[in-house]
Amino acid sequence: MKHDPLLEPIQLGNLTLPNRVVMTTIKLGYGTSEGEVTQRHIAFHVRRASNGPGLMTTEPLYVRSDGRELPTQLGIHSDRLTAGLRRLVDAVHQAGGRIMAHLNHAGRAANPKLVAEGDRISASEVMCPANGVTPRALTRAEIADLVADFAAAARRVREAGFDALELPFSHGYLIHQFLSPHTNRRADEYGGTRDNRLRFGRQVMEAVRSEIGLRCPLVARMNATDYVEGGLTIEDAMRIAPALESLGVNALSITSGSMCESVPFCLYPTGTPQANLLPMAARIRDAVAVPVIVAGRIRTPETARHALEAAQTDLVGLARPFLADPDWVGKCAGSDEDAILLCAACHQGCLAELRKGRGTGCAFNPWTGHESEVELQPTAKPRGIMVVGGGPGGLETAWVAAQRGHRVTLYEKDGFLGGQLRLAAAPPYKEGFLDVIRFLELMARRAGVEIQLNKEVTPELIQAAGPDVVIVATGGVPLTVPFPGLDRTRWILPSDLLDGTAKVPTKSALVIGGGLVGLEAADFLAAQGKEVTIVEMLEDVGKDMDPLAKTMITRRLQQQRVAIHTKTEVVRLTETAVMAQQEGKELTIPCATVIMAVGVRPNRALADALSGTGQEIYVIGDAVEPRKANDAIREGFELGCRL
Repeated sequence: MKHDPLLEPIQLGNLTLPNRVVMTTIKLGYGTSEGEVTQRHIAFHVRRASNGPGLMTTEPLYVRSDGRELPTQLGIHSDRLTAGLRRLVDAVHQAGGRIMAHLNHAGRAANPKLVAEGDRISASEVMCPANGVTPRALTRAEIADLVADFAAAARRVREAGFDALELPFSHGYLIHQFLSPHTNRRADEYGGTRDNRLRFGRQVMEAVRSEIGLRCPLVARMNATDYVEGGLTIEDAMRIAPALESLGVNALSITSGSMCESVPFCLYPTGTPQANLLPMAARIRDAVAVPVIVAGRIRTPETARHALEAAQTDLVGLARPFLADPDWVGKCAGSDEDAILLCAACHQGCLAELRKGRGTGCAFNPWTGHESEVELQPTAKPRGIMVVGGGPGGLETAWVAAQRGHRVTLYEKDGFLGGQLRLAAAPPYKEGFLDVIRFLELMARRAGVEIQLNKEVTPELIQAAGPDVVIVATGGVPLTVPFPGLDRTRWILPSDLLDGTAKVPTKSALVIGGGLVGLEAADFLAAQGKEVTIVEMLEDVGKDMDPLAKTMITRRLQQQRVAIHTKTEVVRLTETAVMAQQEGKELTIPCATVIMAVGVRPNRALADALSGTGQEIYVIGDAVEPRKANDAIREGFELGCRL
């Protein structure tokens, strides 16, 4: 068997890891309001422990209540939490895994809804743009108290039996706020020189080490760069890394960004570069003798192996890839990498769900975060199931139902699978969605689903086939608005633009509609060098988008000089311009081609035709109501489980 560097053991202090993959910290939001471990936490980690990463990391455990980011974040600020943490650790160990505790205080990045104004603290009074908080500077006495709080948390780590402990000198959190000259304006022994700015972190690390002893590995997570003007750079990191090594850390985990100023380079959504920290990690690795871990959109085994073989790192850090596929490592070990559900970096099911208070999940893996609630049970009564529509919802229903033992045939009117998800993969940086389609098709074929392409389903075909159940996953139909002058205007639909059916032959184009589809159509055209304008009736664009995804695409459109007119209503069209009303004023916008991104309506023609026939039918996805792909996949999964 060919040697696989991913599966090579490695030592972290006294701890032997069976492979080179670390599941890095990721906010889950499964806790109680008191920061307690729940069964949801345990089931999530146990699912990933068996045949999984060499080391898993908890979500950030807040060491004090004024350092919380989430209402349901895990805490380690009280002795009464130790028993729950012990249950988590024991469950992971029983499943064959290893788990590291990640201690944190968010400082100025703490959630202002959870922390009173006078309790919002940092090294200095520097506002956090992400939450609008201007913290107060800690006094020397308060710094000593915080060091003691970290030490008490470390004692609980030891008592709970964790395999390792990690401290964040990164991401714009409290220790990093002391370390970075951008946030540390102090004139005492905690400010000024690099050694002084490192003093708080050094005191925390020494206090933590005194509690956990030498046998428990201690990892420092540090930024290769802050991506913040006046913040830490790779040159700073090259000096900080040896200083941390001299303090006795057993590994350095390399990351980037600040949760206040450069959030995309903490969370790496779609539109951020893939694996861009590897060259910087290699430089840091050359400066120290301890093992180096690096994360940051390393989504594929090929990229991870190359990083190890090129000596850019000693271990590879993955977070969201383990949300998409808990068996990422196991499939590498089993030579089944084609079956890995690769993370698309969409943030629709993880960060977006976390912000809504529902806890972290995955848009394309409905099991994530619900491991204790769902189990695929073989059906006691196999049935013949016809799935109409090969989009994400239809594919998910088909493979789950077939996996359970049903006889499933899937019909798709086009010559390819994927539906709206294939269109979603067309704009810049969205190519990861194609991997999701590939995965769903593979799972369907492996489960025995019969797939028929280029097949339009009619009531007559259904009657002839005689299925026991019909699943209608026919998606949506683009809406149009009969603006005056439309018949004399060159106009196209976003779906035709993105699937290549239609082109924009002119230099300029105007997109009517500033929702997700409109913004992505504009992004698609701007990448081709077109002069693009967006017109939106509402006061802002991207109202249907997660804030981070919206920030990424609107920033890109701004860089590409896409003109955006909000509070603007189209009145009529001409061959050369769009006439509009903007807050009571007439506006004439020259354009040669119009893209009509005004929404989608459910395609219920087949469902309506089957109504009253006595046929057992279920309607899912956009055929019910146009929404996002994760809604269609979730509905398909739930239906496939209960049929």
